[in-house]
Order: sequence, then C-alpha cells, then structure tokens
Amino acid sequence: MVKATDIRCENRLCSAINVKHLLGSCHFLHGAEVPVAQPENICNVSNGQQAKFRSSYFKRTEMRLLNLKSGFLRRRMSDSPLSVRPQPEEAKKWSESFTALMASKYGSSLYRAFLLREFSNENLEFWLAVEEYRNSKTQKMAAKAQQIYNDFVAVQATKEINVDAETRLVTLNNVQSNQPDQHAFDRAQKRIQHMMERDSYPRFLQSKLFLELAHPERYSESIGDVTEKSLPA
Repeated sequence: MVKATDIRCENRLCSAINVKHLLGSCHFLHGAEVPVAQPENICNVSNGQQAKFRSSYFKRTEMRLLNLKSGFLRRRMSDSPLSVRPQPEEAKKWSESFTALMASKYGSSLYRAFLLREFSNENLEFWLAVEEYRNSKTQKMAAKAQQIYNDFVAVQATKEINVDAETRLVTLNNVQSNQPDQHAFDRAQKRIQHMMERDSYPRFLQSKLFLELAHPERYSESIGDVTEKSLPA
C-alpha cells in the first residue's frame, strides 16, 4: 500500500495516493525509486484524460506547497499552541543568537519546521528533549534519561545524533548512575548545539521562512498570507 508520503514526481511534489494509477514511477526526495503498480487498463486512459487529471491534481498541490513552505503551521509542534505571529523586530532578534531563537516559542517551532523539511531534525529534537528532561521531577529523571539515551545517543538509535565516542561514553555513565541529575546530558547537548550554530542555524537565517518574517517588505507573499488559504479536500 502506498503511503501518503510527499515524494518528488515529474519535478513536482505530489502525493502518491492520488496519482499512483496514472504515473508509472516516482522518486523519493532522496532519489530512491519507488515502483508503482499500474492497472491493466491504463492504456485505455487517454492522454487528454491524464493531462486533465494532472492539471487538476497539481492545482490542488500548489496550495499544499504553499503550506509546506510554512510547514510548522500544518504540523503539531507541541501540545501548547503557538504564540501570535511576531513582529519583524522580534523575528530579527532571532539572528542575534541560537539562544534567542530557542527562547521564542514561535521561532523554535519555525526552526523545527525548517529542519523537518530537510529531514535533519534529530539534533533539535535531542536538544529539546534535554531541555524538557531538566525540568522533570527528580523521581522521573532516571527513566527519562534512559529513554533519551536510547532514542538519540546510543549507537544505531532511531534518531541517532552525531557525537564522538568519548561524549557518548560520558553520557552513558551519567545515565547509568544511581541518580542521574539535570546535568546528565550537558556535554552532549553543548556539542549538538555547537553543530547547529555552525550549520543549520545560519542556513535557517537565510531561508525564506525566516526572511519573510524578519523582512516582510521584501516579499509580496508573506507567511501570514499563506495561513489564510485553506487546503483543498
């Protein structure tokens, strides 16, 4: 069964759900080809009908692409609602430091959306998990520390982050101590934050997601305009 995963097809982003009977094969964003079975009567569908279908489908897809551009608005970033869209002056402060960006609920959610779109969000997920861990009750810290280690730090973890062997060992020793404290992941978190500050954070500041908020006068279509457009059924 083809999943409703965004894939790149005929140089356009589309959903495999509605086009699997009309398009012979599609490619994931990373380039891996995914064969799609065609019905036996595909040859009976005229070129005109196929073109009409594609035209109708891609018109609806344009709306989805607009929302993908501000994907954080279509995803549940946290259990609590996002704050009101910030003014340009506030958004510009995010460029002062990574800490300033993460201090903003709206800014951190937008940054997360940027990373999700690049399929490189594990570093931020780890960073946020550690922040949440620090605010946990003492009696729950041991279980949460082990979960974070299993999810992000352990070799071949499902969301494995890129840390050196020594940092991994230090973190493991902290987690396996009798009573892991709020500093159990300090070393690993600092290294991951340093990576983001050198790589994805500067790229985020150059992205249209950020620039449309910080400099709306340079763009004819802002994120606010996109949010007012509803997705087709």
